[in-house]
Amino acid sequence: MPRSCGEASMLNVICICQSLRGGHVEIHNFLRFFRLKACTLSEKIFGFVDVQKRGRITFKEFLFGSAHVLKQPLFLQACELAFTGCGSDGNHDISEQEFGGSILLAIPNLNEDEIHELFLLFDTDSHGSISKNNFNTCLRKNPLLIALFSPQLLRLDFPSRS
Repeated sequence: MPRSCGEASMLNVICICQSLRGGHVEIHNFLRFFRLKACTLSEKIFGFVDVQKRGRITFKEFLFGSAHVLKQPLFLQACELAFTGCGSDGNHDISEQEFGGSILLAIPNLNEDEIHELFLLFDTDSHGSISKNNFNTCLRKNPLLIALFSPQLLRLDFPSRS
């Protein structure tokens, strides 16, 4: 299982797709790879990529879905706002507790170990906290994970682009 965002790259997804069921990944392996618990949000993330609704995806579908999210005009702004929304104590890094509090808004029944696994995905330099750079790097490499911060983003008003 990948230990950092750098390891959880699209290359790993290619390897997983090629090694499982003739180049396809089913939802349980997709969720395991991204350290997500089976829930409505996780199913929606997978369903976004599974455009043919077959219950499995190819690397091409994964790549297309990820690129689509990444190319959205407000994606980078959403990353910035999600990062700001996670940190509540005024410092520049997000603690595991702050991260967990934010993630629990999207997936309320995560336990401490599951939160920790997701935290490790974002803590790309293994310093025990998530810097803005770590956070943005992880979301650029795994843009589908921006959905984890949708509850806090839905409460915000995005200014119009100039």
